[in-house]
Parts: sequence; C-alpha cells; structure tokens
Amino acid sequence: MKIYLFNPETGVYLGEDFADEAPMKQGGYVIPPDATTIAPPAIERGQLLVFNLAEERWEVRPVGKMSSSMSARIAHFDNRFADRL
Repeated sequence: MKIYLFNPETGVYLGEDFADEAPMKQGGYVIPPDATTIAPPAIERGQLLVFNLAEERWEVRPVGKMSSSMSARIAHFDNRFADRL
C-alpha cells in the first residue's frame, strides 16, 4: 500500500513510500504516525504541500506565504537531515 510521508512538526510533504504489512493482522498495514494513505494533490511551482493532521487532508500553500515560524521549522528540519540527502 502506498503511503505519503510528511514532516511530523510542520506537515510538509516529504515523499512517498510503501507501508509494511502488519505481521499480526491479515491484510492490514503498518502506517507510521507521520504518514497518510491520502494522496496529495498536484501542485505547481511556488506551492508547498502541507498535511493538516487534524482535518486529515492536504493543503496547498504558496511558498512565499509561509509563516516565519514554519519557515524556521522547515529550515531546522532540513539542516538536521542534510547529510542524508
């Protein structure tokens, strides 16, 4: 089953992966807390996908309209994992 990953702090889309099958549940899958089975919509240049966990939906936001606190959290996250890219 395809899943869509997002940053647990900001909700920013990180990519897609496949969920592992649940070992104790026939036909079930293990969905991490920072992932969803809801496919994100297509976006255009200058837009950002953010998962709204409370409403269980993707939001499309203009990159230039992010709050400064969200920009800082994204930069912090990117710096922590830059060596893995």
